Order: sequence, then C-alpha cells, then structure tokens
Amino acid sequence: MQTLRAKEDQNFWNFLFSVFFVIVLVAGLWAMQDMRGGFLTSVPAFDAIMMAFAAFRITRLVVYDKITRWFRELFARTTVIEKDSVEYVEVTPYQSGFRHTVYDLLNCPWCIGIWSAAIVVFAYFVYPWAWSVIFFLAIAGAGSLLQVIANGVGWRAENLKIEAQEHNRDLRL
Repeated sequence: MQTLRAKEDQNFWNFLFSVFFVIVLVAGLWAMQDMRGGFLTSVPAFDAIMMAFAAFRITRLVVYDKITRWFRELFARTTVIEKDSVEYVEVTPYQSGFRHTVYDLLNCPWCIGIWSAAIVVFAYFVYPWAWSVIFFLAIAGAGSLLQVIANGVGWRAENLKIEAQEHNRDLRL
C-alpha cells in the first residue's frame, strides 16, 4: 500500500538535527563517564519509573501545554484573523528550512520524548540535586497521565450515553 504525502525538502535539516542529536548523546555519555568514572550499569526500578514519568511530563509540557505555546510559535508564522469580532491566531509552519524542522520537532511527542529522556537520564546520573527535580516532574507526570486517562474514560462514557440516546430515539420512530 502506497502512501501519498506532500513533498518536503527537509532532508538536509533532518539529517543535520539527527547528527546533532548523536553528537549530544555521545558527548553526554562521555561526560557521564568522565564525571562518574564509568558508564551506566543499573538503575533501581523505582528510579527508572520516576525518570519515565519525568520525561513524560517534560514531553507534554513542550509539545502540548499552553504555557509553552509561545516557544513553539517562534518557529511558525502566526497571523491574527478577526471573525465576528473575535480574534483568532492562525499558525502556519514555514515551508522549509531550520524553522520548519524545529517546528516539526517541537510538535512531535516521540521526538521530544527522546530529548526529554536523554536530559533526564543525564541529569540523574551526573547531578545529585537533579533527583528532586526529577521526582517533582514525575509526580506531575503521573498526575497528568491520570488526568488524560480520566478524560478518556469521561469522553467514552459521554459517547456511549449519546449513542444510547440515539438508539432509543431510533427505536421510538
């Protein structure tokens, strides 16, 4: 099965960002080895779970939260449009180039998730004070995940209620 997508001339920038990520990762591993006197060996399960929740929260913060929208929009064209005395903001990614690639990255939970995980792991293994920040982010991440689950359950229940009402209405007709 073939997929059709709009042609992008972003291969150069995507490659450059991939190389940059590998360089940052290698530099981080080298710094951890130098600062700790060795590479990663093991992580307690509780710490790994906390780091996962922290990376989850950072990812949601960067990709989805309103408070960081200003940063995401630095890499897109924004136009104010007025309709019926209400102002709306239209966000359009640049067609190509550095800003387009950064915009794509900042709107990709998988991409930001990799960066978030790398930062959390590096901080965990290098800076003793980072555990407090990671724990705080993990608690916020767990709360955020519970909210997402609760919203999903609520939406599902609401849809089932609407379907049941429509079914009952059809039976009466």
